[in-house]
Amino acid sequence: MIDQNNWDDMPTTKIMHGDCMKLLKSLPSNSVHSIVTDPPYGMSPDGIARTWADIEEGKNIKGFMGKEWDSAVPCHNFFAECLRVLKHGGHMIAFSSTRTVCALGMAAQQGGFVIRDMIHWCYFSGFPKSHDISKAIDREAGAVREVVGYQKLTGNAAMSLKDKGGTYASNTNSKGIKPIDAPITKPATQDAQKWEGFGTALKPAVEPALLLRKPLEKGLTIAQNVLKHGTGALNIDACRFGYGDPCWVGPQELTGSRLTKTGSPFSLQINDETSGNFVENNQGRWPANLYQCAKASRSEREEGLDHLETTKGFEAVHRKEGSAGLDNPRAGAGRTANEVRNIHPTVKPIKLMRWCCRLIGGQKGSVILDPFTGSGTTGAAALLEGFDFVGMELTSEYLPIIDGRIEAARKQYKLENAQLPLF
Repeated sequence: MIDQNNWDDMPTTKIMHGDCMKLLKSLPSNSVHSIVTDPPYGMSPDGIARTWADIEEGKNIKGFMGKEWDSAVPCHNFFAECLRVLKHGGHMIAFSSTRTVCALGMAAQQGGFVIRDMIHWCYFSGFPKSHDISKAIDREAGAVREVVGYQKLTGNAAMSLKDKGGTYASNTNSKGIKPIDAPITKPATQDAQKWEGFGTALKPAVEPALLLRKPLEKGLTIAQNVLKHGTGALNIDACRFGYGDPCWVGPQELTGSRLTKTGSPFSLQINDETSGNFVENNQGRWPANLYQCAKASRSEREEGLDHLETTKGFEAVHRKEGSAGLDNPRAGAGRTANEVRNIHPTVKPIKLMRWCCRLIGGQKGSVILDPFTGSGTTGAAALLEGFDFVGMELTSEYLPIIDGRIEAARKQYKLENAQLPLF
């Protein structure tokens, strides 16, 4: 039996509803230890990266799945407010897209942050959204391509395959996507033959995140700042990549030598500072600015939401039932499920966000802020890692999802930290 009286130290969570720019102004200066957030990516259809300084233009264009909140990335004024509420030396991790992270980085620097690094989340499961140049040339020439064979496609490839007359994708359900036989054609014109094999896009496999830091308090060394404010340092040992953990995509074999001194292995940090050579550490590899894990599964997205009403998959992504747009990988969350409860389109995996919280959160009990709480992933991750959490969310329909997932995290925290009574 779990002693329920052992949870007086349960991390606290506070969710604030409203515009984060207004809510940030209500927080005291130097009041939070770190910020971990997944802000709007500004995925405008015209491919131009905008900040909130261009918000009127961004609203007219809209963003991912037509969401106005995703029409532009936060501007320097947002980062200036984040800088104000952070303690001196506090870190911030802000996710972005590969084509808009440049605008986010400039805004962060203009807001007063120092860019320390860029973390790359690798997931490998993205599907290329490329335009076949050879087929486009034949299509514009009015030429009919000869079918020379068929290729069996499954998963996202089956869902996304379309031609001018409609989609080849079969009906989908909660059990998966039915494989299809896709036609293989050969170029019909000389120009199309010349450009066979050319496209317009790479396969998406990573999302970048800026690792930012508020400058240390003036006149303090890093050691003095850490002792005074509890901020400024990264928790290296807690975030090491365990040997064999797929979060590290590099070689898994141990390539370094174990050096011992009075029977104990040298620390990797000590060795780096003295010779620069790699030495094995029992706790795992030094954490890198690259982290691999799969996207959040449907079961993870729905954890703690059994009490909520379901929404049809096509409704969750604002598509018409049976439409070709529903088969597009860009349709977002819910497109492959009959019914969903978590309707947020961009849910991060909890494993990734727990690692981010550990990395910059500092000591247990410190406060982590997320101005864009979304479906509550960062809040759940912060709680599970023992940090107090303050979240802000503008969209009211996401609030019940946040509450359900936070409550599920509370139950998991109790299980992970259970202390059985001695008698």
